[in-house]
Amino acid sequence: MFFISGATDLYGRKQNIKLEFPTCPTMTELINAVESQFDVMSRSSRPAGYPDTPFKVQTFQVYDDILLRWVDLYSSAQLTNGCQVFCFQPESIWHSDSQGIIPEAKDSVTWTTPVGSPRRARLATDAGVAPALSEKLRSVFYDIDHGNKGYILYSDLRTAFTKSDMDFTFATVGELFTVADSNRSGHITYDEWVRFAIKYPNVIDALFFRSRDMTGGSVHHGVSAASPQNYSYSGYTDPSSVQRARESQLRQYYTDSWQGSVERQRAATDYESAKREADSARLQKELAESKERRAWDKLYYSPSSPRY
Repeated sequence: MFFISGATDLYGRKQNIKLEFPTCPTMTELINAVESQFDVMSRSSRPAGYPDTPFKVQTFQVYDDILLRWVDLYSSAQLTNGCQVFCFQPESIWHSDSQGIIPEAKDSVTWTTPVGSPRRARLATDAGVAPALSEKLRSVFYDIDHGNKGYILYSDLRTAFTKSDMDFTFATVGELFTVADSNRSGHITYDEWVRFAIKYPNVIDALFFRSRDMTGGSVHHGVSAASPQNYSYSGYTDPSSVQRARESQLRQYYTDSWQGSVERQRAATDYESAKREADSARLQKELAESKERRAWDKLYYSPSSPRY
């Protein structure tokens, strides 16, 4: 497995993701993977009023660990496992690369879509801010669930990726299905789909936007016609109640995830505070020891010392 950290500037913010390849990629493969990933990220983070233009690579730079500086990337021979590359887009009134700190690379599922594929196209009328993740994952779930079963099978997921022209460079469809099917039941429930979406939002974004482009802008927002029992909401009798219950559960997932991040942030803050106190105490101890040594030296070498 060959890892590359790919960074770029999207709407004034640095983004950095981890790209996975079976072997060292060619320049064409790298460009294809970078454009496929950042094109979806660009669509999902586009501010209101900005045009929805495809993400294009103009040039690359790679950080040389020997020269300890950024150099232009011309050949895949310059790539090393775990290297950091930066992608520059063409300058325009809507985009301008600026200096800034590149964040740590985030884990991501890497896929490619061939250049010229209709799945790279855009809706001419696409405008406005992208929907929230909760809306996108719900729409994608109902779109993939062939036959309104209330769950997703491996064949459903494979068909969705094939229709979206998403060819995975390392993680296979079977591996992604295994990740999503956490209880190993052989199918993905809505709850499992929510957890998968939180872990791999880029996959959900890609499926959502490409499904919307294929259907001319219409996306599935309603609940399926399957019986409530199929969704493990047997206490509800109508689709709207099932939908409200699912949305409530989704909000709980996000709340739990946010609380966990708050706890981690609080623990990190407490650690930094304790570390500063320890460093301060150690510094005071060193200053006291130095002062004591100078005092003994002064006493030992003074004329009133017993040695004279």
